[in-house]
Formats: sequence, structure tokens, C-alpha cells
Amino acid sequence: MLLTGCDQMPWQSRENSTASPSAATADPASQPAAPSLLIPESERVASVNEAALSMTDMELAVRELKQVMQAYQQPWQPLSAEERADALDLSDVLTNLIETELKAQDAKSRGLHRRTEIQRRYAYLERAFYAQEWDRWQREQAASSEDEIHRFYEQNKAGFVEPERIHLSQLVAETLAEAEAARAQAVQGAVFAQLAREQSVGPGKEQGGDVGWFLRALDHERLRLLGSAPTEGVIFPQLEPVAFALDANQVSQPVKGPDGKFYIVQLVERKAARQQTELEVRDAIRELLLLQRRQQQLEELRRKARLTEFTERLENVPQ
Repeated sequence: MLLTGCDQMPWQSRENSTASPSAATADPASQPAAPSLLIPESERVASVNEAALSMTDMELAVRELKQVMQAYQQPWQPLSAEERADALDLSDVLTNLIETELKAQDAKSRGLHRRTEIQRRYAYLERAFYAQEWDRWQREQAASSEDEIHRFYEQNKAGFVEPERIHLSQLVAETLAEAEAARAQAVQGAVFAQLAREQSVGPGKEQGGDVGWFLRALDHERLRLLGSAPTEGVIFPQLEPVAFALDANQVSQPVKGPDGKFYIVQLVERKAARQQTELEVRDAIRELLLLQRRQQQLEELRRKARLTEFTERLENVPQ
């Protein structure tokens, strides 16, 4: 179909209407290649229209591949340099690098890099890249000495306490009468796990009522704010003081939950609060000191910057 009245091809932006019409079909080989950054011949793994691909490119590509594998929780196996039909190898990585370079060169030959929306996306990615490198530089510059770590530990010792945690089994009943009857059976010697399997209407029924380990809500939140990710759960507020007051194997009185059902719990095991040693928390302290210094640097940068925020325009951001 012949199109008339169309003086631009789709890949040409309006602001670049004076670009040569032949740019759309330009031969990438005729375009100036990206500088090879003085890459020694011995470190080159390929050359694409005079643009060199280096060992560093390969290392970065492999690192990116490893991160993808980790994200999918797949075990990493070093890649072979030989062709293997049944697995990805280094030649596949090199092929991907070459194809990426070819696409990049062709995109530039077609003038895509002059499009406003592409320039803005590029600026966004460039900003994020240098911010990441700044974080890396901060980590290198702000290494904490053993004396600093020891001093921080001594000054904040109370904050390095492993909180008390309890292991519970539960039986959930629809009514108070059912919960009281089940508790009476447990107190008289019935096996709590068997009662839970037969009578509970709540989580853990198939496991004999076992619902795992719990922290007090305040301790759970404190650990979370410190950057930890507690694996223990929290109990609803009405049950927490009752559960933490139990002795080993003791069964609680029924407590009404937020869902209107009635809960009785048995204490399976308790781990008392424990002061963590400096050796145990040394890495965590190092990270805390790094975060403190990084935040101080950012505050100083904000103080020196000519910064204007147009917060009233945020409501126009598509979501």
C-alpha cells in the first residue's frame, strides 16, 4: 500500500524531521562505531564494525546471568567454553553480546538515540547507574575499623539482644463452650496435638496444631526496623501476653480472636532473651555504620544542592 503525505518514517521523531531520509536504511557498518576504550588486543573477545567487545563485557554479562539464576532460585553452574547442545555456554553469552552490539549500532544509525523519549529513558538509566556506583564507592571509602565496631557495640549493647521467642501449638474453636471443653480434655491428660487434629478449625490443624515460633510484636518490629527479616510470626494482641506467660506444656484459657473464634494455645518450647556477642553482630554493625555515613553524605549533598520540588505535580504521574 502506497502512503502519501507522510514525510517521516515511524522511527524518525518530529524534532528530527531534518534528518536524512536514508538514515532509516543506513548500513551500521558505515556508521562510526563506539570507541573501544583503548581495549588491548589480548582482552578483546570480538570486534563488531570496529567496536571491541572485551573480557570485561563477558564478565559483566555472566554476572548478570548469575543474578537472573539466583532470582529464579536456580543453582549456578560455571559455563563451559565449548559448545554443548544441552546447556548454555560462554559462546552463547558471546553471541548475545554481539547481537546486543549490532542492535545498538543499528539503533544509532537509524537516529533512535535522538528521540526525546529515548534520551529521557537513557538519562534515567544513567542516573541510576551512577547512583549505584556512588553506593559502591561509599562502601569502599567508609570501611569501619575494628575499634569503631567495638565502640559502637559497647555503646549500643542493649540493642543487640536476641529477643525471647516461643513455639506454640493452637486449637481454634467456633464457640467458647467448644474451646473450654477442649481445654478441659487437655488439662485432664489428652494429647493436645491429637485434640487439635480432631477438633481445631484453624491453621496448623493437620500438623497437630503446630504453628511455629513467635516474637512479641514490639520485638518483631524492632528487628524489622534494624534491617532484619524475622522468620517468626506475631500473635494477635489479646493472646500475646497470655501465650508468653505460659510454662512449658501448659495450655492457656480460651481467648477470643479478631475473627470471632476462640483460641487455646500450648507452649511447646521457649527460648529466653540472649545478649548477642560482638562477633555475632560485627557484620550488622559494619552495615549500620555504613548506612549512617551514607545518610550523612546524602544530607550534606542535599544541603549544598539547589533543590526545588514541584510536589503539586505528582498527582499527574500515571500509576
